[in-house]
Amino acid sequence: MTDLNAQPYHRIQTEQGRYYFAAGLALMLSSVAFRLGAPAAGVTLLAAFPLLLVLARYEVLVFDGTHLRRRGPYAWWQARMLGGTTSLPLAQLELSITEVVHLPLTLARYRFRTILVGNGFEAVLFSNTAGYAPFVTAVFSAVDESKLDFHSRAWLQYGAPPPLTAIADALDDQHLAQFPAALLRRTANHFTLTGRLRLAQRYFRQAYGRDRGNPHLLCEMGYFFRRFALAEHPRWQLRAAACLRLAARLARHEPHLLERIGEAYCELFDFARAERCFRKALELNRQLFRAYAGLAELAFRDGQLARVAHFYYAAAHSTSDPALRRRAQSEARYYERLSQDDDYLEAEVRRITWLHHIRQMRTMAGGIFFVAWLVVGLTGERFPDVQDIGLALMGSSGLAWLGLSCGLHWQRRRSALPETVT
Repeated sequence: MTDLNAQPYHRIQTEQGRYYFAAGLALMLSSVAFRLGAPAAGVTLLAAFPLLLVLARYEVLVFDGTHLRRRGPYAWWQARMLGGTTSLPLAQLELSITEVVHLPLTLARYRFRTILVGNGFEAVLFSNTAGYAPFVTAVFSAVDESKLDFHSRAWLQYGAPPPLTAIADALDDQHLAQFPAALLRRTANHFTLTGRLRLAQRYFRQAYGRDRGNPHLLCEMGYFFRRFALAEHPRWQLRAAACLRLAARLARHEPHLLERIGEAYCELFDFARAERCFRKALELNRQLFRAYAGLAELAFRDGQLARVAHFYYAAAHSTSDPALRRRAQSEARYYERLSQDDDYLEAEVRRITWLHHIRQMRTMAGGIFFVAWLVVGLTGERFPDVQDIGLALMGSSGLAWLGLSCGLHWQRRRSALPETVT
């Protein structure tokens, strides 16, 4: 008998990059061990290569309807050794950030990266991972929409394949004219998410021809042309801006849509129009969390730290969600302290500058390690002096990379701030 009260259960692989990096490193070190005449170490490291690839399949993020839980060897190690958080009640989820990651050398041209953040918990998902769409749809449908950015909402609304997906390529314009504009719009947005941009362009053209005055459709077309410009040619950026300007004009009485259009303008780096959209939205509805957060981001770009704190405090008062309020208050206190305490500001500038230098040095150490590995592999025993130098560089750069990685982990944390009463 089916349990009608059973919670949904979804799982998706995560943190795969760490395992692939470790597997590649084991393979590189095994080749060095064989070169140095240490077959036992070489065989051990070579055996670690497939083992790490197998373990990667067991590193998953699980959603049971109420909690997000990370499971797997790395999650266990992070919780036991680093004191990290590997479980999060969904009510404590603060933000979902879905970003476009450009892949210029691939056919898809881009993929989406979703970051789920809350109360010390963080999980990163990629749209080319099996099960991504049903997983994020289940999570996004269970949280407040104020926690979702535009791309997260798009996956919630259009991530599931519409009925036309299977026959979309075979339909010509004459057949498309027989379908309702809402279905064409849904299909076009789905193809945008999955990277089938040429097909999405056809369906958007048909939908717009039948529903020209729809500001929601125009906003979505603005985002589409932004993706199309990055994948095809920059001239499509002008079409994206035109769609958003028309959408903003038609949406002058729709605060939630104006909020989304403001976020779209931020992607186009048109910050003046973004600010106008956010302010117009707040004139119509003072309870828009993301509009206040957007104004805070714009104030930060202008270096107005006191205004950043003001907008985050306003955002905290605009929502009844405890997780959103906690995050907004934390950001407000941080920027308020930066604006009032010169010593704290200098300390944070030094921390951020140091973080930048650590990332640069870690990248350099990784590059030196790889070059040294190539030198050791190519010289062999014919040039023992060069091989010794390569091994020394491998050892020193490898230790430097590990040390810098630890420093990067600890320096990411901001200085503690005093808590305030809600």
